[in-house]
Amino acid sequence: MRLLVFPPNKNIENSLNDLYVFDQNCEVDLIVSYKNSITCNSNQNVDKKAYGMPSSYIRYEIKKENKLYYSYYIDLDDDITKKDIKAGFDKMLDELNFAKRE
Repeated sequence: MRLLVFPPNKNIENSLNDLYVFDQNCEVDLIVSYKNSITCNSNQNVDKKAYGMPSSYIRYEIKKENKLYYSYYIDLDDDITKKDIKAGFDKMLDELNFAKRE
């Protein structure tokens, strides 16, 4: 797979490179999108704020020629950690029966 992290983030990229050998010449893309420190200032979301809105998320998508083959998404209560990155990647590998890196 080819790794694409948007917006660019060296910590996420380095964490994933420790878990898998990516190939920039591959036609299959692993697209990682994320957001940290999500805040909502709208009064229209008072009910959602009362129940606790997530403060970050991470999404993994596997695509080839813009066709989506797999998607993983999780809301997080804190900023994204290396543990969150690994947990999501491991779940993706398990669900798709990828060989794990030794």
